[in-house]
Amino acid sequence: MKRILTDRPVKLDLAGAIANVRRQGTPSRVFQYEHGIEPPVKQALCERFDLLRGLDRNDPHFELHRDIPVCQFVGLEFLRVMQWPGGLNWQGNLPGKVPPSIGPIQTWRDFEAYSWPSVGDIEFEPVEYLERTLPDNMGLFVVLHFFQRVSDLIGFEPMCMMVYEQPELLEAVTRKVGEFNVEYARRLCAYSRVAMVCLGDDMGHRTGTFISPAQIRDIFIPWHQRISDAAHSAGKLCFMHCCGCIDDIMPDLIDTVGCEAHHSTQDAIVTISDFKKRWGSRIAVLGGIDVDFLTRSPVELVRPYVRDILEQCAPGGGFAIGVSN
Repeated sequence: MKRILTDRPVKLDLAGAIANVRRQGTPSRVFQYEHGIEPPVKQALCERFDLLRGLDRNDPHFELHRDIPVCQFVGLEFLRVMQWPGGLNWQGNLPGKVPPSIGPIQTWRDFEAYSWPSVGDIEFEPVEYLERTLPDNMGLFVVLHFFQRVSDLIGFEPMCMMVYEQPELLEAVTRKVGEFNVEYARRLCAYSRVAMVCLGDDMGHRTGTFISPAQIRDIFIPWHQRISDAAHSAGKLCFMHCCGCIDDIMPDLIDTVGCEAHHSTQDAIVTISDFKKRWGSRIAVLGGIDVDFLTRSPVELVRPYVRDILEQCAPGGGFAIGVSN
């Protein structure tokens, strides 16, 4: 039997969520953040709590429109546009597919022959639709990939070799991808309902960064900064989603890139409570509920785990709870 809800459990407050990210004091309630909600979870929420009343499943915008009541019910001010704006064709990088270990660009000839996509090719229709329909107390965000896109185009191991053997070619690839993302961020931030740009670049593993911090600092951080600058010049926020141990580049993400918030910790590396103690005076921290613990643990263990995180991280603001890594 479906459980019918007549009242929303959380009153959304976009201005309050933004003030919380900017660490402007302890908010009146705990805010939440999710980097994304998987389709089966959305479907289960809709079915269990009857969230689809009045929606037409045959509407071409059904999935976009469905995401609004899902986020309202969960309590999320920031709605991620999961339908990647169409029109893009990164050869060798098919949406939803694991990228090849050796990417399409290995030589200068590959670079010259590659059909580089243009921001002009992007169909912004999903963003435009939500621009018209999103409630005033919610904001949009889209995830941009830079480090990961470069790695996919070359292949991770070939990229590690290219750092030493063909640095000029690597610089050319990063420049192409970087220029694309800067212009993409500018176009996104022209929409009034876009609240932030999220840099989605997993640059770390359990004990350190994938390549040396100095190499990330030299090759990738300058483009992250340009993307962030494009968001900030339009009055938008810039978040960073990055898994792995990235202590060595956190000062760069904070001071150089200027990210207002960081998402993703793993208890096997550092708990969200310890992460906030170290970095919380300089950047907002998001998430904290370790996905491995969450998926393996019974609810009677999850509740005290979450309460402890709230007690440790909520005071002072600059924190939003949600699933991490």
